[in-house]
Amino acid sequence: AGEDLPGPLQALAAHARVALNHGYIKPTKKVFDNSKVSDHFAIIPTLQAPKALTEVEAKLYDLVVKRFLAVFFPPAEFLVTTRISKVEAAGKPHHFQTNGKVLVKPGWLAVYGKDVDDEDANLVPVQPGEVVRTESVDVKALQTKPPARYTEATLLSAMEGAGKLIDDDELREAMAEKGLGTPATRAATIEGLISEKYMLREGRELIPTAKAFQLMTLLRGLEVEDLTKPELTGDWESKLAAMEKGKLKREQFMAEIAAMTEKMVAKAKGYDRDTIPGDYATLKTPCPKCGGVVKENYRRFTCTGKSGSGDDA
Repeated sequence: AGEDLPGPLQALAAHARVALNHGYIKPTKKVFDNSKVSDHFAIIPTLQAPKALTEVEAKLYDLVVKRFLAVFFPPAEFLVTTRISKVEAAGKPHHFQTNGKVLVKPGWLAVYGKDVDDEDANLVPVQPGEVVRTESVDVKALQTKPPARYTEATLLSAMEGAGKLIDDDELREAMAEKGLGTPATRAATIEGLISEKYMLREGRELIPTAKAFQLMTLLRGLEVEDLTKPELTGDWESKLAAMEKGKLKREQFMAEIAAMTEKMVAKAKGYDRDTIPGDYATLKTPCPKCGGVVKENYRRFTCTGKSGSGDDA
């Protein structure tokens, strides 16, 4: 009985009773799908109630149980209001978007302690085309921040969702269910790159080394950039999965690999020089301060002046 469980588990047991009483436990593909099992099935709690857990173990167990319960609950529902306001200044219209969002049905979020929003986060109602008076206007000059460096956790997430940041709509959709490696190999891949000195750990951040930049430059110079693109490995992983399911013949896949390899070897043989062809250090974008030539190395971007020599920088 839920009353016999330790304090933290009683709250989880209450959510389990809700799921059972409302018939949430159903054999749906969203939860039970053997076709998506790769190295092992999902981590799930057992019928044995834990005892004498450390603080870290208790937090980890709580995460696993909450996720296990939440997948059976219905979706959360929000009331979303979007308003487009037109402000005219100096005879020119400017459009601004305002959003209001209120949780009306917690659904699976109830497992994580979320409830219906008590505070009214919705927008004050106005009629379409209604004219309102502007009380005040504040102009702020802000700057966007560059993306943070990868940590091991964020890099693992990026490997899992490889392709989500691709600009091309069709390619992004094709890559939606692909990733780099498998859950069992991604961490080992990162450790391998660190071991081979392609990356360094600085605190929590992962920093590419000069060796990594040199390799990328070499591959660009040899025009075999496909090796640097996550789409390639994602595509291979997808085709290997198709082979496993009998949807793609091994001979067809190996023929594609052989053709690609022949092309890359031919490119490499075509260069017998020590220097890498092409100028890959010079950026196409000029210096934002003086319009000069900007060059990149593995540590920084440097303005070399309008001549590109650095004398007039």
